Amino acid sequence: MIRSTRYGRQFNNGNLNIQIPKEDQAEFNKDQVLFLDDLLSDLDCEFIGETYCLNSFETGHTIFNSYMNCCYIFAWSNLDRLAAGKTIKLYAREVTEDDREIMERMY
Repeated sequence: MIRSTRYGRQFNNGNLNIQIPKEDQAEFNKDQVLFLDDLLSDLDCEFIGETYCLNSFETGHTIFNSYMNCCYIFAWSNLDRLAAGKTIKLYAREVTEDDREIMERMY
């Protein structure tokens, strides 16, 4: 493990575990996306681009980790798991040329 915060653990291979402690569940449920964005910024991560379809039933968003220089695919259905106090695991993948283009357009 490289580093750990109150909400997440980052591993040598770039993978990320995220969990919302029970004492923070009420705050998380007020505005889940804003809370998640703040949580990710503590781990040097940010949402990039727009939401897109992952399959016929769910949508997701790409997260860029500037510390590890990798990306994750976050399924929005994971918000329900976080709200229930469960841990979600985000698997690191290499940054693609498309990801770099999206980031260039953002900044």
